[in-house]
Amino acid sequence: MTATLTAQEQTLLPLIQQWIERHREALIADLAGWIAFPGISRADQALPGAPFGAECAELLRHVLAQAQQAGFATENHDGYAGSVIYGKHPRDIGLINHLDVVPAGDNWTFPPFQLSRHGDFVIGRGVADNKGPGVMNLYLLKLIRDLNIPLHHNLRIVYGLAEETTMEDMKWYRQHAPLPEYSLVTDGMFPVNNAQKGQLTFTLRVPNAGVLAKIRAGVASNSVPAFADVAIDGVNTDKVQEKLALLQGVGASYVTLSHEQGSYRLTARGNGGHAAFPDGTLNAARVLLAGLLELELLNARERQLANFLFEWFTSPYGENAGLGLEDTQSGRLTLNAGVWHSSEPDTLTINCDIRYPVSWRGEHIVEIIEQQLANSGIQLEAGWRDVAPFYLPEDHPVISLLQQTWNDLTGRDDRPYAMGGVTHSKVLPNAITFGPGYVRTSENTPDFLPDGHGFPHGADETIHLPSLLEALPKYVIGLMRLDAWLLERNKG
Repeated sequence: MTATLTAQEQTLLPLIQQWIERHREALIADLAGWIAFPGISRADQALPGAPFGAECAELLRHVLAQAQQAGFATENHDGYAGSVIYGKHPRDIGLINHLDVVPAGDNWTFPPFQLSRHGDFVIGRGVADNKGPGVMNLYLLKLIRDLNIPLHHNLRIVYGLAEETTMEDMKWYRQHAPLPEYSLVTDGMFPVNNAQKGQLTFTLRVPNAGVLAKIRAGVASNSVPAFADVAIDGVNTDKVQEKLALLQGVGASYVTLSHEQGSYRLTARGNGGHAAFPDGTLNAARVLLAGLLELELLNARERQLANFLFEWFTSPYGENAGLGLEDTQSGRLTLNAGVWHSSEPDTLTINCDIRYPVSWRGEHIVEIIEQQLANSGIQLEAGWRDVAPFYLPEDHPVISLLQQTWNDLTGRDDRPYAMGGVTHSKVLPNAITFGPGYVRTSENTPDFLPDGHGFPHGADETIHLPSLLEALPKYVIGLMRLDAWLLERNKG
């Protein structure tokens, strides 16, 4: 392919922009309808035809019905996923997306499951990850159809329902449904992603935890907790209030004491966000540990455990846990303690998430964790789950094709990127993550939200509509080029 836009591509660009302007409000209205269905994946609430719970099944039916009304063929894959198809060719190019979201959590200033608008921004759980891009995919098919853009492959959107949990949606799809020749996974950043870290999810068990067993924080292992609290009894509240006024460090501005239903509750505030992108986040559970330690509300064993956990989770990059790992292909390991709860009396349970560099393997990470926990009184539960890394070299032909498309349309000279985020690229063959996320600037970053708000997996999840819609021409040109490359390859 050439390193510049063809005459056909240049002619299309203004037509694409005009089409976007005509359909912008309809896209927003459809997104509002999707946001109204929470869509939290719950395999523990499986029903016949609804392996991830009734909520996800209802959302999928809504989306497929909307696509049918728009004139597209649809397929419901036994409730594991759904397809929307444009074209009548023997082979497919895929657009992979997920409809499920993480739980809303606390501290929202806007309603999480009602789309809100503020200027060029929309707010709601899933607007960025991944319902906003999902609606965009449906409109991408409409755009290509309306502008009569010729392709030699069908376009098949596949909507999954368990990306935020186990990815059983696409594991099932891979075994039972039509696989595209190549797919674009619309669940990342631009430009093109060629490396995704491995993901290790595991549970720490802290027996005889005393007060610590009453800590409650977080909604998912892959989300940084924004709030944490613990019930405390038998304390001199006057002394605690005096000490609160003298707190230092992370507890100084973020810990409060309240009285409710005959007991006292210590509450800590942090900054939530996605575990794989920890910059700017603050784990509220760790803030709470700092408050408990400085307020001297723990006995000797509780202090020992709290000190260990506080230090172990000090860095979101794992240095204090002996996990300061890094490689040139994918960067640094990340470590997150996402959910703190009690699964049995006097026992604290912590659900954790690690994203590790592509040159490492999950079993090696587990060995380090076991060594670190030796003699700590904290146990690593059996049943940890490992999702291996994804990696393609930068000179892979489709990586190069998509990267060149981005550079041609932006005038930049960027390279493919690595990330800690995990997408369906890990599960489906020949599935490459390409957008539609964007680098934040002063123009596309909301200035009307509290600090730490507005991110995927956090409170007041927000997306900048113009930045999302700017992805459409990149997908059109990228799909045209991928279609031509596959046609030529298959001739040989």
